[in-house]
Amino acid sequence: MVKTALDRYTEVLVDALNDCGAKLRKSFQTAFIQAMLLYMVIPNKINFTQMGRYGESCEQRFRQLFSRQFDWMSFNLSLMRRMFPAGGRKAIAIDASYISKAGNRTPYIGKFWSGCAQASKRGLEILGVGVIDVDLHDCMMLRAIQTPGAEKMRSLGDGYGLAEWYLDSLE
Repeated sequence: MVKTALDRYTEVLVDALNDCGAKLRKSFQTAFIQAMLLYMVIPNKINFTQMGRYGESCEQRFRQLFSRQFDWMSFNLSLMRRMFPAGGRKAIAIDASYISKAGNRTPYIGKFWSGCAQASKRGLEILGVGVIDVDLHDCMMLRAIQTPGAEKMRSLGDGYGLAEWYLDSLE
């Protein structure tokens, strides 16, 4: 029997879910794997409505799945251990990325640096944290953290800026 790429992807997901140490119900695992497969195959815009349309479950099940607490860091570390051999040279990488966003109701909307535009623009920022395998010349994302806006930064104390936020996020 020949395994397809999606079959192998499913095996990797199941192994990572089992290795991350959380006691997960079978129904959660099934819905999680289905959601990850849908991310692979749905073209363009991916939201709960699209997942309900193309998946085997209803839209509400995907909404409930993503509203639950899940330890993404240990899941991604489990994937990283599977993909990168032990004992290799590794480094931590961070990258702040600007996301354009219109509207006034989005939390933490503010002015952030856009490297593409070479200017500060109104929108959102996420801090991506990854692990680089120096020998394989490859990187795996571990976590993405939304950067708070200027008002939230001011409420954290005098002298507290983006550099302190990045350091606290890494910690």
